[in-house]
Amino acid sequence: MTKILQLLFTAIVLFTIQLSAKTSKYDSSRYKYIGTFVKEKSDQKIESMMSLESFQKSIRKQWNQGYDISEIKYGNGKWIGVFTKSARETHQTYIVARRFSVVDHLLKEYWDKGYYITNVEHGLAEWIVVFEKNTSYKNQAFERRKKLDTFVDFVNKRWNDNFDLIDLEYGEGRWTGIFAEETGYTGQAMIIRSAWRDMVRVIESYWKRGYRIINIEYTLGKWMVVFSKSKKNADQGYETPATMDAFKKLFEKRQQEGYKLIDLAEGW
Repeated sequence: MTKILQLLFTAIVLFTIQLSAKTSKYDSSRYKYIGTFVKEKSDQKIESMMSLESFQKSIRKQWNQGYDISEIKYGNGKWIGVFTKSARETHQTYIVARRFSVVDHLLKEYWDKGYYITNVEHGLAEWIVVFEKNTSYKNQAFERRKKLDTFVDFVNKRWNDNFDLIDLEYGEGRWTGIFAEETGYTGQAMIIRSAWRDMVRVIESYWKRGYRIINIEYTLGKWMVVFSKSKKNADQGYETPATMDAFKKLFEKRQQEGYKLIDLAEGW
């Protein structure tokens, strides 16, 4: 009997360890930030502030210290930036515009100079679009649609044309998808659910199938998660705290455990 109890205790401990590496506790009915992490050591910082002007000053400061923008999010009255120390010459820049048509007008100029979009965010009626040189991308495109069903149809069309979806955002009454070729992904899927508790089950299912989260977006009462496959699928986990102060503490804990933040979302 003692031996059986010991085996049972060991199984419970192993299950608990595996679960904590993958997910954290969450409350589907409350506002939350969702940070997706991968098992990869990196030197990262996270900054948050109320005004866009202060946020832009923070970007310049981090660039001067050798940190690149790896994620931007606006939520709950704050601009949030995740910055990652880069050992290579990335040459980042960004555009701030009231309308996406301004970005569209400038795209060819940036693409001709070898810059590709790596991040797009909409908040307080402003678009921030981050461009970067020396990526693996060879070509890029975007889709903007008013109806979600139409947007999904065009995502599938881009996939059929060998483009991958690298970022997702909603603004000016349209879903916006940023696509690129030569991303290193070997397959993608985009799943939409109304409740986070339902998306949690989807995430577990796709992890088991070899997919990894690359982007999460919440808008108009819907969660959208973009999954990708690649040749090197690192272990993933996520955190769902209710405040940015709580998130920053979990971010530091994940950093110490050798995890890198790759995506930040917020919603109910």
